[in-house]
Amino acid sequence: MPLEEHIRDIKTRLGRNEYPNEQAISQGIVLRLLGAMEWDVYNPQVVIPEYTVHGKRVDFALCARSKKPDIFVEVKRPGKIPGADEQLLEYAFRQGVPFAVLTDGREWHFYLPTKQGSFDDRKIYKLDLMESDAGESSERLKRYLSFHAVYSRRTLENAEEDHREVSIKRQVQETVPDAWTKLVEDNDDRLLKLVSDKVLELVSEKVEDTHGVTPASEQVVAYLQEQVAAYLKSLRPPVQERGPKREPTQPPVTEPTPSGSKRRRRPGPYHKIKVTFPDGEIISKNAVKDTLIETIQKIGVERVMALNIHGVGNRSLITEQQPSSEEEGAWHKIDSKRYLYKGTSTRVKLSQLDEINNRLNLGLSIDPV
Repeated sequence: MPLEEHIRDIKTRLGRNEYPNEQAISQGIVLRLLGAMEWDVYNPQVVIPEYTVHGKRVDFALCARSKKPDIFVEVKRPGKIPGADEQLLEYAFRQGVPFAVLTDGREWHFYLPTKQGSFDDRKIYKLDLMESDAGESSERLKRYLSFHAVYSRRTLENAEEDHREVSIKRQVQETVPDAWTKLVEDNDDRLLKLVSDKVLELVSEKVEDTHGVTPASEQVVAYLQEQVAAYLKSLRPPVQERGPKREPTQPPVTEPTPSGSKRRRRPGPYHKIKVTFPDGEIISKNAVKDTLIETIQKIGVERVMALNIHGVGNRSLITEQQPSSEEEGAWHKIDSKRYLYKGTSTRVKLSQLDEINNRLNLGLSIDPV
């Protein structure tokens, strides 16, 4: 039976909830798909169950070329993937295993454990069998997990190529908002001109349609530039002038805290955020997105989602709607059914944390560093 047909049948059974636990997923999905991709699943020297790593166990170790594992596969119950990547990648890193797979039968997460960065940064692809058609799922599984791809080392070549693409997408998602902020802060004339040129014709036509007069282009352009400049200025925070023995022309930003006291915040750029909880716990990760994610997880995803906070492009900070494949790199699956938008600038994330703190009256200390 071709791999696609196996996937179609598995999708049907997933829809009927026929795989309630890890054993059912291992037997009915993982081993079935590995067998369809030409792995000798009956040879315990090739597909090793319960592989021991420093007293712990990984569900499957796949050995294509020798007794040394090429791939670790960890199986979780449905909906139990969030947070499981840390343990799997730690095991793979300790053993020098270059590729790892985490699955609950429906979702398949593929990792390069030895890469730098957060656990999420080491993920190269997430496949959802229920969301993807059987042909797409088949091609992706064979790209990473077919016996011949692993044996010929094409798996690692494919994974490295995909990791580069994912890294570029993530970098773009994180840097575009910062580039936009800089354009706004610099009051760039090119931005004013671009906006004006694009809407000039539309505004002129609307004036003619509603009032029966034809405005001069110069009048419309002047009005639009004035409006856009005012809007962009409203987005810029007060900036301190720096220099020896000089007082700032404007006071630094002063913000209320839940206790009613005031704290002073210096202008950017900010590279990290430090969040201190009343119990003394401090969250401050190298990546600002990781600080935001871990802070929200400690506060409670449900509590934060109920605030209905938005960010760039009016996107919800947290949503239950699965992102499109084009935007997947800008979202983080924060729990079994919710996604958090991380593709914003540090300044926006700082503002979102402040809003959460103030609206929930948490008493956090949130400091840009």
